[in-house]
Amino acid sequence: FKARMTQFDLSNTDSSNGTFRGFYTLFWIAMGLYVIQTVVRCYEQEGILLSLGFFRLFSKDGFTLLISDMIMVSMTTFSVLFSKLFVWNVLPYETVGYIVQHTCQAFFLFGNIYWTIWREWPWVQSGFFTMHTIVMMMKMHSYTVLNGDLSVKYRRLKHLKRELPKLVAASNNNSNVTAEQEDTIQDMEAEISFLEGEMVHGKATFPNNITLTNFLDYLLVPSLVYWMEYPRTEKIRIWYVFEKTTATLGSFLMLYVTTERYILPKLYDPSMSEPRVILELLFPFMINYLFIFYIIFECILNAFAELSRFADRNFYDDWWNSVTYDEFARKWNKPVHHWLLRHVYAQSIQSYKLSKFNATFVTFLLSSIFHELVLIITSRKIRLYMFGIQMLQLPMIVIGRMPLFKKHFWLGNSFFWLCMFFGPPLLGILY
Repeated sequence: FKARMTQFDLSNTDSSNGTFRGFYTLFWIAMGLYVIQTVVRCYEQEGILLSLGFFRLFSKDGFTLLISDMIMVSMTTFSVLFSKLFVWNVLPYETVGYIVQHTCQAFFLFGNIYWTIWREWPWVQSGFFTMHTIVMMMKMHSYTVLNGDLSVKYRRLKHLKRELPKLVAASNNNSNVTAEQEDTIQDMEAEISFLEGEMVHGKATFPNNITLTNFLDYLLVPSLVYWMEYPRTEKIRIWYVFEKTTATLGSFLMLYVTTERYILPKLYDPSMSEPRVILELLFPFMINYLFIFYIIFECILNAFAELSRFADRNFYDDWWNSVTYDEFARKWNKPVHHWLLRHVYAQSIQSYKLSKFNATFVTFLLSSIFHELVLIITSRKIRLYMFGIQMLQLPMIVIGRMPLFKKHFWLGNSFFWLCMFFGPPLLGILY
């Protein structure tokens, strides 16, 4: 925690700095020409500048989706009251509280999924609402786990502070104090000192952090892992927020154009064979994959970080240089990686005494289940293609660690990109 509270250098996250300014200028010029070329072709073929078929699809029942999403997010605020019950010892976390927490989270997840299916939303709305529900559940879990763990330590701390003066007074009244009694007093003092340190994160102290304001701040910051306090910047840069908002809209326009003109017509063309469709969709799917990555991790998360003055902007690393899929998993989505590392991998080792290999397997298994769940809801089909491909990454990780790939970076990286190019269009056709 202390390492994460240090001052962060935001220059590496600002796309307008000198290092990347030329690249971004060239990128947006190229993408602008790409949109113009597509619009001209659409006008020549159909007599309109841009088809609105895809827009009518993802805008269907939009107001209900907005209200449903707001209600779903507001439901997470019950985590504050839930954590208060831990502190008040109404629900001891280590026994009843732990069970109730997971039960409520299961109802939250599957209740919202049932609502998605009942509304019969198209795949865009279904996918968004399901993924947002999973994200909110992950935030609730991290918030509740940390406060639950601290509530156990807090009760222990209060118990020690009550018992230590009694023990010290008894030893002072007794002239024949044994070495064992002295060691007990020293151990209690050391434990008190340790527990008092655990109650403090920066300037925030437990249980004073369990407030609605603190929780709403946690919902706003782009982090899935809860801390009582986060490193902050000094001010909000309005121009930076405007830049990220504009980049989001521009990227979404190109995402829309690619989907409308180059993916949907090929995906639903019965005259084309599967191998031909895969070949036609290799680049459009990869372009969309990169746009989605850019919109989420470079634009949206950085915009929310700026609005909340959240200083830790390390949302991704150079995943494009990955040689193995475990390296890719660590680099491309760091907020989710941090959550899985803390609440699945580390928890599996500490609480369930799993080996590192078994903990890795459990982590990949849970991640694969959630990815497959999103596709089940969006496609209304149970096929397990995504689940199988993700779990296939485990043997691919072993292969990627072979000396042949370690000695020849280009070979491992080429194999990684080959899988990235063929995976998304293959999944699109399968589902």
